[in-house]
Amino acid sequence: MENTTDKQGSTTRDTITQFGRDSRADLHGAIDRTAEKVQPTTDRLASTVHATVDKMAEKVPPAADRLAGAAHTAVDRVADTATQVSEQAATTAKQLGDAYTRFAESGRNYVRTSPATSVLIAVAAGYGLSKLLGRK
Repeated sequence: MENTTDKQGSTTRDTITQFGRDSRADLHGAIDRTAEKVQPTTDRLASTVHATVDKMAEKVPPAADRLAGAAHTAVDRVADTATQVSEQAATTAKQLGDAYTRFAESGRNYVRTSPATSVLIAVAAGYGLSKLLGRK
C-alpha cells in the first residue's frame, strides 16, 4: 500500500508542480501581452503631451511679448505724466516766485512812499495778533 500512496503523492506533487508552471507561464504571458499594449499607449500619450507642450510654448512668446509691450507702454505713460507734472510744478514755482518778488517790491515801494501809514498798519497788525494769540 505504501507504494500506491507514494505514487499518488508523487502524482499529486507532479500535478501541482505542473499547475504552478502553467500558471506562471500564463501569468508571464498575460504580463507580456499587457506590456505590449501599454507601451504603444504610453508612446501615444507622451507624443500627445509633447505636442501640447509645443503648442503652449509657441503661444507663450507672443503673449509674453504683448505683456512686455503693455508694460513698456505703461511705464512710458507714467514717465511722460511725471515729466509733465514736474514741468508744471517748475512753472508754477517760477510764477509764485515772480509773484512774491512783485508783492515784496510793491510793499517796499508802499513803505517808501507812505512811511507813517505803514508804521501805523504794522502797529495795528501787531496789536491785533498779540490779542488774538495772547489770550489765556
